[in-house]
Amino acid sequence: MSLQALNQTKTYPPSNIFKPVVKVFLYFIAIAIVFALVSVSTSANLPVERKQLAVPILTKTSVDSTKTSNPPLSISPWKAHHITIKPNGSLSQALDEIRVPLLTAYKIQKIKNSKLITRLNAGDKLTIWVDEHQKLQKIYLAKSDIIHIELTRKGDIFKIEKIKKKVQKIINVVSAEINGSFYLSAQAAGLSAKTIMALSDIFGWEIDFVRQLRKGNPFRVVYEKNYINGEYIGDGDILAAEITTNHRDQHFAFLLKDKKGKKLGYYDEKNRNLRKAFLRSPVDHVRITSRFNPKRFHPVLKRWKSHRGVDYAGAVGTPIRTTADGRITRRGWSKSYGNVVYIKHKNKYMTVYAHMSKFGKYKKGSWVKQGQIIGYIGATGRVTGPHLHYEFRKNGKHIDPLKVKFPDAGPVPRKHRKKFKQYAKLMRTQLDRTALNSQLVSGFE
Repeated sequence: MSLQALNQTKTYPPSNIFKPVVKVFLYFIAIAIVFALVSVSTSANLPVERKQLAVPILTKTSVDSTKTSNPPLSISPWKAHHITIKPNGSLSQALDEIRVPLLTAYKIQKIKNSKLITRLNAGDKLTIWVDEHQKLQKIYLAKSDIIHIELTRKGDIFKIEKIKKKVQKIINVVSAEINGSFYLSAQAAGLSAKTIMALSDIFGWEIDFVRQLRKGNPFRVVYEKNYINGEYIGDGDILAAEITTNHRDQHFAFLLKDKKGKKLGYYDEKNRNLRKAFLRSPVDHVRITSRFNPKRFHPVLKRWKSHRGVDYAGAVGTPIRTTADGRITRRGWSKSYGNVVYIKHKNKYMTVYAHMSKFGKYKKGSWVKQGQIIGYIGATGRVTGPHLHYEFRKNGKHIDPLKVKFPDAGPVPRKHRKKFKQYAKLMRTQLDRTALNSQLVSGFE
């Protein structure tokens, strides 16, 4: 080829050199896209594969947050039921109410000391625990602030226990003066209603609290205050007391107990019993409507007739107490007396209680103690309204109950006199040395 021919050869710019290569590359890209679309379309028609994941095993934790406070942790699987015994209710009814099998109540009744938990009164509060199978596990019965009854289960055996809490007795003294009524004065000095009433009962035969006490008369009381775990639960016994009347007459009372701690009564320094053989009145807080009168106009018979007793007006159902220890010789109906009770006492004394609405639990021939309820005020027999007709007889002769001088109860028993003399001397010393509003050291006795 000549140089002129070579020079006439056709040349291309650099950009045109890659055009054939790009065309080939695009061709292969198009083919790949087609195959991809075909693959997707085919897989879409296949069934979906489902895999089930294993559920994790849950373990129960050892603490149940809903039962950590009540009942205690030791009995947390149990359910507590709080039941109040209804009138004429029983333990069997209480257990049946929470669907405890009746066989359980039968088993409890067979326990030697079952009466501790089966003898229930209306108002008693039981806490009963059962497990998830309704099986009885425990019963708690509070008898007082100090004593409670527990029934517990161990296997198929029940156990009943009487548990007494430890009581701490702190001896305290109140020394004050009368300023107004005795009750308000004693209350202002810090005495509880229970102790004030006990003090009135102790000196009830020695002192007329309405007529004999005057402003400025001193009184002092040594008594117990009871605590459980540092918490005050109420007053205990009065150990000694002194009340001065008419600004000069001193009256003392000292408590006597036997070796077992049983109260024998209150006595003065001369071994005399402060309790009389007879109560002054057989009823409390009622008024006298008719006194002993040899000539009284009878409101029903409309004629003059001897009234050989004292009438105490009161609401129907007011309790009537026997005024002294004795034996019921008659209990029944009388045309004039209605429901009437006759009680024979020592030294040829007899008392009569008439017009009762109903009798107490004591039958004819029963021995009753002073203060026990023998019946209730009513309007039976020949009456115009509810009241008690009370008679006092000696050797068969009627005596005015409001004027008779009642005999004393027995003095300090001989076997206790030496101990009582020492105790009374110690307590008298403490009373004499006590200034107003001071407190004795506990345990001095």
